[in-house]
Amino acid sequence: MRMMDIGVALSSAAKSASLLNIDNRVQQRVGAAARALGYINCEVAMGIPISISGKSIFYDRKAACKI
Repeated sequence: MRMMDIGVALSSAAKSASLLNIDNRVQQRVGAAARALGYINCEVAMGIPISISGKSIFYDRKAACKI
């Protein structure tokens, strides 16, 4: 039940940011990295990176090479 509450809270935060035109994604790896580096001490950690730039940093990546 606690994990479901976390999911609802994360979804609400992401939607609120989206309504303000802030690009965001919920990412489990961000939380896992913070735990591994010792930044936080908890059982479950998630991250929500945000961007207010004109292009989406999550989808509009430059290609590594052209074929």
